[in-house]
Amino acid sequence: MKRRSLPFNPARGLIYLLSALFLAILVLPISTMGQVYPPNFKFIKVPNPLSGDNPIYPLIARTVPAPGQSFTDSRFSTVQTRITQSSTLRHEYSRFDPFNCQRTLLLLLDSSTSEWRVYRTQSLPYDQPANLVRTINNLAELRWDPQDSDILWGFRDFSIIKLNVETGAETLVKDFAADPVISPILLANPLIYHVTCMNEGESSRDKRFWALALQNGDDPAHPEWSYIYKYLFTWDRLQNQVLGTYPLSLAQGQRLDWVGMSTLGNWVLIAGESEAGVPPNWGLLMASKDFSVLHELHQNTGHADVGLDSRGREVIVMQNAQTDYVDLIPLDLQAKPVNSPADYNNNVIKPLVFLYYNSESPISMNSTGIHISCNYSGYALVSTYIQPNLTDRNWLDRCFILVRLDPNKVRAVYLAKTYNTTQQYWEETHGTISNDGSRIVWVDNWGQSVTEPQMPQLTLTQLDMPPHWQNQFTPPMPPVLSLLLGD
Repeated sequence: MKRRSLPFNPARGLIYLLSALFLAILVLPISTMGQVYPPNFKFIKVPNPLSGDNPIYPLIARTVPAPGQSFTDSRFSTVQTRITQSSTLRHEYSRFDPFNCQRTLLLLLDSSTSEWRVYRTQSLPYDQPANLVRTINNLAELRWDPQDSDILWGFRDFSIIKLNVETGAETLVKDFAADPVISPILLANPLIYHVTCMNEGESSRDKRFWALALQNGDDPAHPEWSYIYKYLFTWDRLQNQVLGTYPLSLAQGQRLDWVGMSTLGNWVLIAGESEAGVPPNWGLLMASKDFSVLHELHQNTGHADVGLDSRGREVIVMQNAQTDYVDLIPLDLQAKPVNSPADYNNNVIKPLVFLYYNSESPISMNSTGIHISCNYSGYALVSTYIQPNLTDRNWLDRCFILVRLDPNKVRAVYLAKTYNTTQQYWEETHGTISNDGSRIVWVDNWGQSVTEPQMPQLTLTQLDMPPHWQNQFTPPMPPVLSLLLGD
């Protein structure tokens, strides 16, 4: 019997062609900005992140890359690029993704003028004059919109503003000076001069829920209240409703570090510092949006970031100065403060990484400090910074690692060595991972640190993650099992 041929279908033919091209691309080496990831690229695993003694990879000397130059990490073979040429431009902080949602624009801060600058990322280095989109000097705490690639959100006085960086058009989102709940507070406290998240807190990811502080200005009659935070409040953008207010005592206002929302907007995070013998107990707190529930997570607040763990639960990942661990802290009323290693027992708070600060040990950390970035769900980037003339004697010194936020199995990989040394604040690395997990950015002065009041010699380094890197933490399920589970 002769097989009947099917009629030609142009759409089906196009699908076959595109499928073939896709498969061909998959088997080719991955090229990023002139450098290549081999198809079988593997991260180097950290054998035991909970140990102070893991393999040490000393820094290998290399020349400072030219602006726009790509290179591979001498130890871990990750693809990196020097993306800036200016010596004063940098991203703001580890907690915030400097790229817009399409990675076509980059938000930088000029450390010499405190001006914000938006650059296109169409050509390297990103900060060349032809890429400049806009300079901004009249908005504070700028954050990208999660969906609109042209929109930045920021504060001005008592208002939340949206700025279209392409057109310069502003949209007033909310003026709290005209709000029926906040306006009476401002009338009773005429020295309060703005709303703020204190540069570290943030709204919920979808920009619906906001937790804000009201800060006092100069108060000659009561100098102890000068520039002290006097109130916290929460706001629901969709309902245009203040959900709760919380007046602060002088001690609370003096020891407030930041305030913000959890990633999904279920909880308020209040980051304070307790002082022995001085009430109230005012460390890291989670609070309901109306402030009727206040639950202590830790007696103090270290470097931290909010995010989601591997199961999609809201967490905060924080350096614990009492135990020298980086802790995975679920936003759960069952969480109990950890002040000693024994407190991890029967607790939902779990240690992730051990920071081996022991001056008597030959392998203790020389790093001055760390920062944490949880912008990509399920993972935390831990970056370190170090003072000049100190060697990397511990496995974490001059290192960036990526940790999976799995409370049942701690896993981490080495990402990069940094040549940066820190004497000024702006020279701290502040490693940050993008919201989509595709890239990592940090400051690197390549050992050219200078003392105050000289301006720092800054460059920005971008590490491009290899495709499907997540499979190295969680290998994909076999197709049959995936179908059975409905994935």
